[in-house]
Amino acid sequence: MKQKVDIRKIGIDDIKCAAELEQEIFSDPWSPGTLTQTACNEHELLIGAWSTDGVLSGYAALSFILDEANINRIAVRKEFRRQNIGSGLLTAAEELLGDEISIYNLEVRQSNTPAINLYLSAGYQIVGERKRFYTDPCENAILMTKRKV
Repeated sequence: MKQKVDIRKIGIDDIKCAAELEQEIFSDPWSPGTLTQTACNEHELLIGAWSTDGVLSGYAALSFILDEANINRIAVRKEFRRQNIGSGLLTAAEELLGDEISIYNLEVRQSNTPAINLYLSAGYQIVGERKRFYTDPCENAILMTKRKV
């Protein structure tokens, strides 16, 4: 069953939950300090998806300048995957950033087929590869871009 979630900006009070999710999902988790800097930076966006029972089920971190944004992180808790939370976070980020942003870029692990499929279904295209971009384990990154028309 798909969960209904509330997507909103992550505030300072939510950093602990986001840091716990980082530890759960990533082999190179961001620190609470990095998440706090992201939440407070005027050129970055940190949004979260909260389930009806108040659990942070996922979040997205983006940076942006001029008309270009980079998706730096998208994380969804394992028990909330395949419930459109990732696509909801992408859509919400685009809505919050508005028409000023016309290009979205990201890197994704070559082995992360579910994420690659999510981005392809959201209109991203594969534009290149970065050799040995990721560590722990060492892996290539797929470069993807979406241009809004």
